[in-house]
Amino acid sequence: MSFGRPVKAAAGSYFSAMLRDCAALIVLALAAIGALSWTIMALRRSLARERRLARVDDLTGVRNARAFREAAAAEIERARRYQHPFSVAAIDLGSRVGDDLVRAAATVLRGALRATDLVARLGRDEFIALLPETSAASARIVLDKLRSGLADLRTSDGRPAMPSIGGVTFLNPPPAVEEIVRATDERIAEAKSTGTPSHITWNAAPPPVPGLEGR
Repeated sequence: MSFGRPVKAAAGSYFSAMLRDCAALIVLALAAIGALSWTIMALRRSLARERRLARVDDLTGVRNARAFREAAAAEIERARRYQHPFSVAAIDLGSRVGDDLVRAAATVLRGALRATDLVARLGRDEFIALLPETSAASARIVLDKLRSGLADLRTSDGRPAMPSIGGVTFLNPPPAVEEIVRATDERIAEAKSTGTPSHITWNAAPPPVPGLEGR
């Protein structure tokens, strides 16, 4: 009597069962990996969205004060490293402006600026624009475009908007972002004091005095 064939058949069935079990485990593992990968991607997208929303103004869709300060700090470092100028434009729409006018102003600003520029809303009726690697002459052209575009805006009761615009060109990087804000605030205050709408004032930081840079 021979037992070889039944033993071989039993062994074959055993290994076949093992292979099926292994295949099932592999499928489950791949499914788990896929689910984990999807979860990680979803979390990353959610985090990216939260970061974006934390730096975007809800009303207008432009950047907010936090985003401006981060971008301005980075531009200060770039200007310090590569020794190029940059400019900043500030816009004050005036008092008693409604949401529609604020949104319309944001649209004008975005349309007048380059893709490399950044426009942000700082307050209820205040905007600021960061213009990297922009000289005073180039920035004046930008401000003229802003003035022309904003001049067409109307308040909810049909009155012309009365924006004040100020600009600062930094030939040398300021020590901190606060200096940018202070300088643009001064330009806006000067623009308002003239009593004329859309008045542009300009202040260019003086170049360094030769031989005194390191002192």
